[in-house]
Amino acid sequence: MRSMGMDRATEVFWQTGAHRWDTLAENGTTIVFERGDDYAIIAASIEPVTDLDELRAREHEEGFFRMTAIGNPDSINTVLDRLQEQARAGSLGSLRGSGELPAPSRAMFQGDTMAGLAQRHRHWLGKHEGHRWDFFYSENPLPVQPGDDMIQRLDLGTWRAEIERVISASNPITSALEDLDSLTWYGYVDGELLGGAMGVERRVDLDGIEGSHFAGLGTDPALQGRGIGGAVMSGTINRELEETAIVTFGMWSWNDRARKLYHKLGITQGHSYSTLARTPLQEYA
Repeated sequence: MRSMGMDRATEVFWQTGAHRWDTLAENGTTIVFERGDDYAIIAASIEPVTDLDELRAREHEEGFFRMTAIGNPDSINTVLDRLQEQARAGSLGSLRGSGELPAPSRAMFQGDTMAGLAQRHRHWLGKHEGHRWDFFYSENPLPVQPGDDMIQRLDLGTWRAEIERVISASNPITSALEDLDSLTWYGYVDGELLGGAMGVERRVDLDGIEGSHFAGLGTDPALQGRGIGGAVMSGTINRELEETAIVTFGMWSWNDRARKLYHKLGITQGHSYSTLARTPLQEYA
């Protein structure tokens, strides 16, 4: 993985997010996409826009214009100042027209980047902060956990109903079931019952290296406390690392129970990320 002059956790987050950045670029919606020695920033709309007037006309649409920024806060502050100056001068990339650059409706920052963000930019982006989540990754196999021999790759034709039952009961706010058919599933199999399940998406990073991204870990609520969640997580990581270079996933920062488990298993915790917005953010719990 190429070095960007950042710490390892920041590099992993940016590199393994390539599928998101590439999709925005391919859709023609990227307004800003920069990577420097110690920072990276991307700002994009959900539909292509050709001039600043159109962007300003739609700035209050929820989620229409979004930003992600990571790395050195001094560099990000400098970039944001420059972008605003370019907008006023009419030289902001491919956008025609000149004037004030509207603030994104949502701007996600790495925790240390947010901490060093200049007040002028915080005021511009909005006073509401929330949606804090933590990034985890593993590049090396984990110690084998009790119950590892019960972990299997699941055939959807056989296990669909059980996956839906376990995930919806233990993790009702996950979006994993919406993507059920596009994910590879692993589970703790006990006869005809599923004690726990994990969905996996294969992704390719900016260097073309394949990795695994986890979604939808769940344990049957009636069986929690028996080590099944740890067995599913470590077993899935170890099996995926036989075929890919890295495993990544995120979790809401309030989930102290999950964080304790991941630390116990030896998974590496990266940075936290949170969002600034001009309107209150609805938290997920």
